[in-house]
Amino acid sequence: MENSLERPKTMPEKLLILGGTREAYDLAECLVSQFSLEMLTVITSLYGATKHPRLPAGEVRIGGFSGTTGTGGKSGLQNYLLQEKITLLVNATHPYAAQISKNALAAATELQIPFLRLTRKPWSKQTGDQWIQVSDLTVAAEYLKNQFEISNTKLSTPTVFLTTGNRGLEFFQQCKKCHFVVRTVDVPELDESVTRVSAWSDATFLQRRGPFTLESELALFQQHRITLLVTKNSGGDSTYAKIEAARKMKIPVLIVERPQLNAFDVCSTIDEVMDYVLRHITK
Repeated sequence: MENSLERPKTMPEKLLILGGTREAYDLAECLVSQFSLEMLTVITSLYGATKHPRLPAGEVRIGGFSGTTGTGGKSGLQNYLLQEKITLLVNATHPYAAQISKNALAAATELQIPFLRLTRKPWSKQTGDQWIQVSDLTVAAEYLKNQFEISNTKLSTPTVFLTTGNRGLEFFQQCKKCHFVVRTVDVPELDESVTRVSAWSDATFLQRRGPFTLESELALFQQHRITLLVTKNSGGDSTYAKIEAARKMKIPVLIVERPQLNAFDVCSTIDEVMDYVLRHITK
C-alpha cells in the first residue's frame, strides 16, 4: 500500500511484538508503514541479549518484564500487557526462545488477548546432507565428548564450527579434544579462570552478524578446515548458507532440534500476520 491505512477511531489498537529476530524487525517496519498511529501503535520488546541491536520502526522497549514489581516471567508480562493496554500480541522471538514463548502464550490466553506466533519454517534435510539430529545442547555436547574423547575412533583433533549462539556455550567447554571455531553476534563473556583450562583455551572466536553467503561460508570452512558443523535448526535464509556449505563439502552437521511447544496460531510469513492484523482492527 502506498499510504497508511486510516479510519476514525477514539483509541488505536496497541500491538506488542516480542522481537529480537529479523522477522520481528521486518514486521514492525511493515506495520508502521501501512497503519496510521490513529489505527495502530506498534511496540517492539527486545530482551537485550544483543549489545547493539538493530532498532525497528515504532516504539521500542529493551529488557525483561520485571518492572518495578520485580516480578518477571508470565506475571511480569501480564502486568505489562495490562498496564500498556495491549490489544494484540505477536511472539516473533527466536525459534529456540522456549521460555518466553511459553510465557507469552500463557499470558495472552489468560488475559484473552489475540495472539500469534511468527516463526520461520525449520530447515529440512536435503539430498547430500549428513545430519545428526539431537534434542538439545546438552545432548550435542555429550555427543562430541563421546565421539572424540571416549571412543577416540575419529579424528584426534576435529575442528568444530559452533554456531549455536552465546547462550549454552558452557555445555561445550569440557569437550577438550575438539578445536572450536565459535561464531557469535557479540563477543561471549567467558570466565577467564574456566577459559584457561577448558576447550576455549585455544578456540577461535568470530564476531559476525548475518546474513551470510555460500561463497563466504565455503571460504570460512576451507580456511579453518572445518570437519563438523554444530548448529540449531533456526530456519530462514539468513544463515542457511552454512548448511549448503556443509553439504557441498560433505561435512556432517550436528543439528539441535527445535523445542516442542504447545500448539497455537502459527504464522511463517509477515504477510499472514499483516492480514490477521488488518482483519482484527477493521472488523
